[in-house]
Amino acid sequence: MGMAEKRGHLRVPVKLTAHCRLGNRYVRDAVADLSQGGLYLRTKEPAKAGTPVRVALALPYKEGPRFCTLVGNVARIDRDENGRLLGLGVCFEETEMSAVDMKALHGFLEIAPLV
Repeated sequence: MGMAEKRGHLRVPVKLTAHCRLGNRYVRDAVADLSQGGLYLRTKEPAKAGTPVRVALALPYKEGPRFCTLVGNVARIDRDENGRLLGLGVCFEETEMSAVDMKALHGFLEIAPLV
């Protein structure tokens, strides 16, 4: 278990809609991928790097959706060549997340089909 493994989490592409709190604003946007370390949010809502993010979403489990709240900060801002916002890379703040939510996320990532 080297350093590289800790840094690069496997990203799982997903098609999920999340209710997000970006700073003090609320948006409903698509989550494009998920990993143990973060997620990618397709949003047009502007946010600065470091902005706190709370994401509530339902993870599709075979026995039914599991709701969890993921907490982190904006780590990357993605724009097209014209400067239009495409989305935000969010890095999780694991100390802010409950054990139940972490377990739901990790369990989902283990069973999610690796495409």
